[in-house]
Amino acid sequence: MTKRRVKNRITYILILGLAIWCNQIQAQEEALSSEIEIVGYISEKKDIVATDDFCLHGECPSPYDDINSSMKKNIIHPNLAPPLKTNNTITASIGFANMYDTYLSPLKYKGFSIHLMYEQLRRTTWFDYKFYKQQVFELDLAKGDNPAKNVSEYWALFNYRIGGHYTVYNTDKLRVGIGGLWDINAGVLYNERNGNNPAAARAYSNLNISATASYKFNKFAIRWQIDSPVMGILFSPKYGQSYYEISLGNSVGLVNFASFHNQRALRNYITADIPLNKYIIRVGYMGSFYQTKVHDIQTHHYTNSFVIGFPIEGIKKPRERTKNQFWDGY
Repeated sequence: MTKRRVKNRITYILILGLAIWCNQIQAQEEALSSEIEIVGYISEKKDIVATDDFCLHGECPSPYDDINSSMKKNIIHPNLAPPLKTNNTITASIGFANMYDTYLSPLKYKGFSIHLMYEQLRRTTWFDYKFYKQQVFELDLAKGDNPAKNVSEYWALFNYRIGGHYTVYNTDKLRVGIGGLWDINAGVLYNERNGNNPAAARAYSNLNISATASYKFNKFAIRWQIDSPVMGILFSPKYGQSYYEISLGNSVGLVNFASFHNQRALRNYITADIPLNKYIIRVGYMGSFYQTKVHDIQTHHYTNSFVIGFPIEGIKKPRERTKNQFWDGY
């Protein structure tokens, strides 16, 4: 009965993901042209009109003339300010999972994983338009079997990350950034055979270092990002400690400081944005590797997944000030 419920929930989540994709495709048809552009690159379009204040002696040079030299001097004319582009992407990933938790079992469980992710990249005005904010919502699901294929484990984890990257190098083709992210995670690992302790909770939060690089080709663009936690906190019971004991108030040592001595993780993400007719499709690879060793309990969760999704790009316009026009005309 439990297996059937879990399979039904996974089916509902897949149907929900397909519905979100369909809405994303429809939004792309309304909002995107066939031209692809990576957030943060200097646009080659010259569609900003020079005003009278910007013209000198009857000559109106293009606002994009010598824009690179102006930005290098940290002097940005209002008409030269780059657009505040926002890139929103919904992706789904499917691949292989390797799960291990000695609190539940001394065996490793291997199977498949499914990721659903919403990612937002947005250029900001911070540091002379060189800072890009990133926000990610992710749902990770997995199922694995023991080596004998007679017992299964089920995994579910929700992840939220927010942070950004400072651009250290930027040209018409290449952009490189370094920065950091703060993440918060909550989930559970369930073993269908255990009776006394059938599940292990997951809860942790970290400060991560991050690096990203993007390169734009003539017909498509690629982006690579790698993240790794530096320090944080994590929840972990002691070996043999039941959650029933915890519910009675035995909570000593549940919250632990996490760093390289007891937690190691790496998230490697590389994608390519490819225009197809009037749509843009994102394909790539995502590898997630997380392991801990706390209270003599060893855990790890490794996934290697194929990514597919649909990005939508928009431009944030500044909000106009409210005007009182009641007395106009008097």
